[in-house]
Amino acid sequence: MGLTESYITFIHNHLIICFAVFITVVPLILIFYRKANIDPSFHLLQIYLLMKLIIDLIMFHYATQRTNNLMYYNLSIPLRYALLSGMFYFKMESAVYKKAIIYSIIGFLVFSIWDVLYSNSDITDLHNHRMVAYATTVECLLMLFWILVYFYEIIRMLKIPNLLTFPFFWVCSGLLLYYSSFIFIAPILHYTERWDNPIYIGFLNLVPYIFETLCLLFFSIGVWIFSTRYYAKQ
Repeated sequence: MGLTESYITFIHNHLIICFAVFITVVPLILIFYRKANIDPSFHLLQIYLLMKLIIDLIMFHYATQRTNNLMYYNLSIPLRYALLSGMFYFKMESAVYKKAIIYSIIGFLVFSIWDVLYSNSDITDLHNHRMVAYATTVECLLMLFWILVYFYEIIRMLKIPNLLTFPFFWVCSGLLLYYSSFIFIAPILHYTERWDNPIYIGFLNLVPYIFETLCLLFFSIGVWIFSTRYYAKQ
């Protein structure tokens, strides 16, 4: 079977998973079109979406070739957290929270490296490379914390007259939707997502990809209502 046929067959058999990969281009294109990257937080979101698309495409390619791609997912976890939590660094008013975000990024990077080594006794055995055991769950908890803290700040300070017209509100809502659903799935992925003899858990396998797609659609709404004129007034 040729490469193109392998791609088509994989997409046909894993449509929901692949849709969560390819829909990433929608908010990415919108960021360029709306020039939302003038905002530091949206600039980090742009970098994250580009990184996500590249890693997802690499994983997609290796999956069609029946090659273990879990090490790329493990690599993406600390990068994803650094970029997404970094968005809140530019939005938080409290200097204490800003410092805490920086420290959490450094600490989470160290923790993720330990988790990769802990989950893979033979790190050179790429064929049997396994997903991290704890890092994904910790990432969910940290991201949910920063989202809720940010919502608390904007409600307490009453700076935003209408949340529905505030672009970053939609980004936060997408992340809240994704991580609040993913946190229930993340603890079992280390045991189910094995390259050899994975454990099928039915519809739960698709839940992260469904909410990831919804998250990206929320990103797209937030970017679409972004206005450079409104940003200049802030």
